[in-house]
Amino acid sequence: MSYHNALQEHLSPDAVSNITAWLNESKYAEYRDELVEMIEAEKWQDLEDAFFKVIEFGTAGRRGHTGIGSNRINRVTIGESAQALCLYASSHDPKAPEKGIVIACDTRLSSPELSRFTAQVCAANGFKTYLFDNFRATPELSFAVRHLGAAAGIVISASHNPPQDNGFKVCWSDGGQLVAPHDVGVLKVAEEITEIHAADFNQAVAEGRIVIIGKDVDDAYIAAAAAEAEGKERNVDIVYSPLHGAGQTNVLPVLRAAGFASISVVEDQMIPDGNFPTIDNGKPNPEDESANDRAVAQLLAEKADIAITNDPDADRIGVMVREGDGVVYLSGNQSAVLAADFALRKLKEKGELTSKHYLAKTIVTTDMLTALSDYYGVNMYTNMLIGFKYIGELILQKEGTGEVFVTGSEESFGLLKGTYARDKDGATGALPMAEYAAELKTQGKTLYDRLIELYGQHGLFVERLENSYFDGASGFERMQTVMRELRANPFSELGDHVVTALHDYQSLERRDIATGKVTPIDCKKGNVIVLEFDNDYRRRITIRPSGTEPKLKFYIQWFEPAVAGERNAILEQKQQIESHLKTLAQLLEGRLLG
Repeated sequence: MSYHNALQEHLSPDAVSNITAWLNESKYAEYRDELVEMIEAEKWQDLEDAFFKVIEFGTAGRRGHTGIGSNRINRVTIGESAQALCLYASSHDPKAPEKGIVIACDTRLSSPELSRFTAQVCAANGFKTYLFDNFRATPELSFAVRHLGAAAGIVISASHNPPQDNGFKVCWSDGGQLVAPHDVGVLKVAEEITEIHAADFNQAVAEGRIVIIGKDVDDAYIAAAAAEAEGKERNVDIVYSPLHGAGQTNVLPVLRAAGFASISVVEDQMIPDGNFPTIDNGKPNPEDESANDRAVAQLLAEKADIAITNDPDADRIGVMVREGDGVVYLSGNQSAVLAADFALRKLKEKGELTSKHYLAKTIVTTDMLTALSDYYGVNMYTNMLIGFKYIGELILQKEGTGEVFVTGSEESFGLLKGTYARDKDGATGALPMAEYAAELKTQGKTLYDRLIELYGQHGLFVERLENSYFDGASGFERMQTVMRELRANPFSELGDHVVTALHDYQSLERRDIATGKVTPIDCKKGNVIVLEFDNDYRRRITIRPSGTEPKLKFYIQWFEPAVAGERNAILEQKQQIESHLKTLAQLLEGRLLG
């Protein structure tokens, strides 16, 4: 039976094309009956959303809802990605199959099945395949690729996304996430695949084509991460939760290996569960204060010093600080500043700090890190698009130059200290924060006290993140329209502030709004727009579609010199700036979204 006319009547041309392929091509055969049921039930909107595009490699691989469709995560999109990676890696390195591929997964409901299937595909394509015996953190995968000398690595994870999502994230032989041209290259190979090959799992294990790995790699990883410790103080009381995820395999053992004994875990969130049942909104994202509710409640009840949480694949870190009977939720930017300050100060105290040391951050991460790098006399690399993969790429480029990496930071709660891995790691995000908290405790101070001191020294860098969600095919097109219109017709003011320049990372041009003068931007291309205010780049709003979720992200940073060095005056000034940023965010959304 032909459904072509009905499909054309109700769906976009791209959706029709993708559905036609799924109905007729052999690699989609296992989903054909389910697809026919959806068509006959006339689930047009569901079909449009599932098929209007082919799920792309975004900020961190392919990620989205699980289910049937070209725009979904399923055995086809996972299988063709794995097979394409094998073919692509072999074309770049004839020894790639014997070097092998390492595979890990997080605690999501579909992760064990999809990681096992990924191993079957890699083995069938002639690759020695290392598969972790259970869930592991994404940064341990990065380490394992380097440790085992593998050609590439794959982790099945949707990071902090809701329970219905999953993803396919790839790292190259250096342990860093896939970047151009490799990401586009793998996807191009995937488009040409007509049949997905998968070996029998048990037979491949028996023949040694699939090798189950575990404790030996764990021990090496934990030792490498714990070796990044800088301080000696360990008297700090920590509450810890992995939010039902893999953090119990990296953050917890690394902190313990580094000598932190007073760690109280949130017991019901130590249970690995992809439904994330104890998190009210079902989103295990440390960026969302509500995701940390149980850890914070335990922090206050036990009068501990700090609480630490992770997302399900444990590459992100949330830090909460007890201040008397209250709690301060540190942002990703604030944690990055404190971690960098601690690491640089310790190097300076040891007499080891030189101008060859460097920090790295993405363009949306706080410029307070730049102020810190200037103060300590080290280099700062900040001309990187959003995504930790660009920091990993920078570390690779700096090998052999004599420059020494200290920390890399993303505003989205991502930190890495050291080069044992090439992806953000909740473990070496947690480690300097715990060390600094312990050291400050001996002085009667908290992490937040130190942050306020830094504001007094370097000025107030205050940030705010807003998200606007756009689900489905219509939402995707709406996001593109907003970005096109802003490029074509940038506004010249927002509230009481003059928009002095538009930085367009798609054309890599900075355009002066008043004069029209264009100057080049030194960065990779991306769908990002920055509005600069008052002739001060430290006052800006960055706008971009998320690479992992259906939403527009608005990153606001505002700088003001500290009007006074006294704590209460700084806190009052900070509160005023935060109120102002809330108003700016409302004005911006009104102008862009109506």
